[in-house]
Amino acid sequence: MQIIKDGGYATSLTYVEKLCSVIERWNLTQYDVKEEVEWYRVRKTWEDSKSQIGAFKILENAKKCADANPGYKVFDASGKVVYAPAASAADVPFPVKVSITDLNIRTGPGTDHARTGRFTGIGVFTIVEVKSGKGSTAGWGRLKSGAGWISLEYAARI
Repeated sequence: MQIIKDGGYATSLTYVEKLCSVIERWNLTQYDVKEEVEWYRVRKTWEDSKSQIGAFKILENAKKCADANPGYKVFDASGKVVYAPAASAADVPFPVKVSITDLNIRTGPGTDHARTGRFTGIGVFTIVEVKSGKGSTAGWGRLKSGAGWISLEYAARI
C-alpha cells in the first residue's frame, strides 16, 4: 500500500491506513491472485512417468538436464513437449512417423525458410540430418528423399 502513497496516488495523508482497514475488514486478500509455479518435467515420454529424472521451475535448467541425457525431453504441466534436444550427427539417420496430413516441407531448417508447397502426408520418413531453427523447439529434420525439411515437433521418432 505504501507504493500507492509513494507514487503520489493518495490524496489524503491517511489514505493508506483507510485502504488497509477496508481490505482487512472485508477480508479482501482472499481474492489475491496466487502466483502458480510452472514445473518442467524431464522424461523420455509424457506417458512414462517412471523415466522422469527431474522437475524444474526454470526451463533453462530443464533443457540442460535433457541435453545431458540422450533420449529425454522437457514437458510442460499439460504434457506438451517444450524442448527436445537436437539429435547429434551420430544419431542419424532415423525413422519418424508423421500422423498429420498437412505437415509442410520447407527449403531449409526453420519457418524463416520458404515452404516447398508440398506436404509429407501421413507415413514413415527417414531423417538424415537434424538442425535447430526458428519455429520448432524439437528441431528440424532433413528428409532422405531430398524433398526438404520438416519440423520434428510433428514427427514421432520410431
